[in-house]
Amino acid sequence: METADAQGSPTIGIADGGIETSLAEALGYELPEFAAFVLLDTAEGREQLRSYFAPYIALAREQDLPLTLDTPTWRANADWGAVLGYDAEALRAVNADAVALLRSCDDEGRAFVNGCIGPRWDDYVAESRMSAEEAESYHGPQVAALAEAGADRVTSVTTLDAAEGIGVVRAATEARIPAAVSFVVDSKGRLADGSSLVEAIAAVDAATDSAASGFLVNCAHPSEVSLGLNESAGAAELSRIIGFRLNAARSGEDGPGDPAAQFAEAECALVALAPQTNTLGGCCGTDSTHIAAIARRLNRIVNAQSYSRSGTR
Repeated sequence: METADAQGSPTIGIADGGIETSLAEALGYELPEFAAFVLLDTAEGREQLRSYFAPYIALAREQDLPLTLDTPTWRANADWGAVLGYDAEALRAVNADAVALLRSCDDEGRAFVNGCIGPRWDDYVAESRMSAEEAESYHGPQVAALAEAGADRVTSVTTLDAAEGIGVVRAATEARIPAAVSFVVDSKGRLADGSSLVEAIAAVDAATDSAASGFLVNCAHPSEVSLGLNESAGAAELSRIIGFRLNAARSGEDGPGDPAAQFAEAECALVALAPQTNTLGGCCGTDSTHIAAIARRLNRIVNAQSYSRSGTR
């Protein structure tokens, strides 16, 4: 999704929110291993997924904004698949099915379908981290399945270090599909291995000849991301950031987190530090009310800019 306005600035669109936390609330129980893809196996589960995506599609239409939807495949890789009883062929099929479901939800063809590639492990343990070569081999089958199914892009989501992101970008290059990398940061705005966002972006670009279509940050609170961006304010690498999909609550904080309007204000403020941003969405604890607040704020900004450029006083 790389549209721009008449002045050359990116047109900012919306993405969906925190699918796993939203579905758990709607279902009234936790998803097994936090895996949304298992819902594709039943008619009831597929209807739950359709119900989850419907408000975002309607919102994008109502507000006339670009829309990115993530496939519900964050856990659809070999390790988590094995835990949940899915072999390689079943995983290939479920990744393809996820793309098809999103296409069927969007009868206007408005949505940019992003193939979601989750991390191999949730926790950062230095001794067990994959090399870039291992990550390419590990994530390659899921990347290929999403590419073959017609996803518009794949994104390495909740990425803990540069090596895993490098592997996904290389696998995507092999599969001939655009790729992005979305890093997660801690309460200090840094990656799990201690590197800064700028260092991680530079490492991925150096190892892939800048093949990634861009970088995002997800699964952190806007205040935490702000720390990471301000640490390197003005660095050229920040121009490679194209989006944020953030949490309503801070790290370690219980409860629902920020109200929708407050969350939207904080996430939208990050665009000043990453001016090539083209997508704003949510992660844990966010739902369509948070994204609606972002959409309203984006349209107010666009209207104000148009008013100013018109010379009207």
